[in-house]
Amino acid sequence: MSTACAAPRPVAVPLRDVERELGRQSKALQGPGERPVQLARMSNLVIYCDSAERAAEVEAQVPDVVAVHPARVLLLVAGVGPEDAGVTAEVVVRPCGGGHGHHACAEQVTLRAGEGSAHRLPFAVRELTIGDLPVNLWWASPHTPPLAGPLLFDLSENAQQIIYDSRGWANPVVGVLATTAWLESVERPGGRWRVAADLNWRRLKYWRRLLTQALSPTAAPGVAASVTEVLVEHGPEAVVQGWELGAWLARQLGWRPHGGKARPGVEITWIFSTAHGPRMLRVRQEQGPPEVRRVRLACMLEGRPGTLEAVPEDGRRLAVRLEGVNAAPRTLTLPGHPAAEIIGRQLCDRERDPAFTESMAVAHAMAQSML
Repeated sequence: MSTACAAPRPVAVPLRDVERELGRQSKALQGPGERPVQLARMSNLVIYCDSAERAAEVEAQVPDVVAVHPARVLLLVAGVGPEDAGVTAEVVVRPCGGGHGHHACAEQVTLRAGEGSAHRLPFAVRELTIGDLPVNLWWASPHTPPLAGPLLFDLSENAQQIIYDSRGWANPVVGVLATTAWLESVERPGGRWRVAADLNWRRLKYWRRLLTQALSPTAAPGVAASVTEVLVEHGPEAVVQGWELGAWLARQLGWRPHGGKARPGVEITWIFSTAHGPRMLRVRQEQGPPEVRRVRLACMLEGRPGTLEAVPEDGRRLAVRLEGVNAAPRTLTLPGHPAAEIIGRQLCDRERDPAFTESMAVAHAMAQSML
């Protein structure tokens, strides 16, 4: 059953009248003789899009996102309309949940600007954010955040969390190189609290959990040390997701990148150095959804060459199979998290993830080895 809010029509107003219109719509939802509505908001959620098409996709997800993480939503749409078009505003207050007598509501302000006026969006955001609530910035653009220029810097100035998605990056090598340095500046030691999160990393949560269990010394003694080759298969637009999983695995196995080469749109291959000799990691594109599809490790099982393979089954669980020995598959049930729920859960999780930081450092070294 959907938990999404209803969708009344937004109202266009001048920027100076946004707060007044939010109050008017909230009061209108109260109804005659009923108790006041409650505005549900745990943070300010600033969402940046750079096309009308992407904004439409995001706006369709917003009700489900705020069902998980209630927030005042500021949806920014840059590059729409004439180049010299100023910043325009639309306001909507949605009743959340269903049933008679439910009085929780969520606010959304959509700000649109032409190419020549996009630099004015951060000023409008500062006027509309609620001062005593944290600020989350969702960079819902296909452009790599650190290569986005001053606009991202201005929008994230007061943010406690920056969420981005590496799915579909046009140049994965450049993106990984730039992002690792940017992550260090975002989460600078000794400064105020701020964290950056890649939705692709969150999508890998259950892959990492199952592979950790499968490679543990208690589950498979000596297998981790015997791995000689790793193959990560992924669908189109998911090369960085496969790269991140490969970097995490290399870190788990104690491998050090030595060199790499790419066949764009086909496969990236790295050679790693270890105390036991060279090792290989391949990240290969296959047909299918834009996500990791299979992980295969060549290793020794009970003293004989074998493979450890992780694959999704029926869309409901992940399974690890040991090929070469008589052993039952190890499985992990996958919760049915749609895209909006993944984003909502990330908004609720503002703790730094050392595994992500360390894996991205390995990913950076892997990118450097290809230059």
